[in-house]
Amino acid sequence: MNAPEPLTTYLELRQSQADGSEGSGLSHNSAGLFLLHVLEVAARGEPRGGVTILHDAGDHGGRYLAAARVLAEHQWAVALPDLRGHGRSEGQRGHSNGWSEVSRDLRAVQDHLAYRLPDAPKVLIGQGLGALYALNFALEHPEDLSALVLLAPRWHPDFQAPKPASGMLRLFKKPAPTDEGCVGNQPSRLTNSDAERHAWGGDPLVHDSISRRAVDQSLEIAARCRGGASQLRVPTLLLHGAKDSISDPAHSRAFQSPCVELRVLDDLAHDLLHERGADRLVDDIVRWLGERQSGARS
Repeated sequence: MNAPEPLTTYLELRQSQADGSEGSGLSHNSAGLFLLHVLEVAARGEPRGGVTILHDAGDHGGRYLAAARVLAEHQWAVALPDLRGHGRSEGQRGHSNGWSEVSRDLRAVQDHLAYRLPDAPKVLIGQGLGALYALNFALEHPEDLSALVLLAPRWHPDFQAPKPASGMLRLFKKPAPTDEGCVGNQPSRLTNSDAERHAWGGDPLVHDSISRRAVDQSLEIAARCRGGASQLRVPTLLLHGAKDSISDPAHSRAFQSPCVELRVLDDLAHDLLHERGADRLVDDIVRWLGERQSGARS
């Protein structure tokens, strides 16, 4: 049976103000529209619901196509957005104008899924920084989600902020929100799979850039999420690799809530959907989603 092929959608969104709120304008310029690239994989048969997978910092949605195809075979319609400044979406690489901007974009993707699947349950799956985005969205909009899957959240992001200007440049160049820092994504720390390390190194759409504003935003969101366990109302599967050197699994163990099922996975590193045995992991996620759906109907 042939694997389902993705459909490319470009969502036309408003540009952002510096604080992340919606800008104005009707043309593709600094005050106009913005194109968000989304790959969509249709469910095979009658859709059980819609799943949106949110990638990590420096990553892009297209790298999650293998997982999306497995979900689609199990009747889930899947959206793989490239967040602003990532992949084929517009914007300075690694730059974000804050949570308001991210939230608006996630809402646009969810609304797009709701248009296609108006009555179907919606699920967010997030990896790394994407897991924090998914969790924060669930804390703010629990009524919009039926389930949440968090993969190795970056509970304490250690992105490298831009270095201040030195020497005489300090007199003329003030720190700016768009100044470029580093994510620090080393393939050897992301995954134990040699094939996936090679694929990361050869992918022209991945990058290691993150802006000053995005670094600050990640710290703010992480702090909010770490303190949000008691407010979480969405059934959640939290997966973390025991050998994750990017995000300590101890912080996932500390995220305790009646809504959360935690699984710490032996011998796995950070990028769980690109690890050895990722196909089995996706099957486990599919089973867990099916159990939540069956429980909701009973």
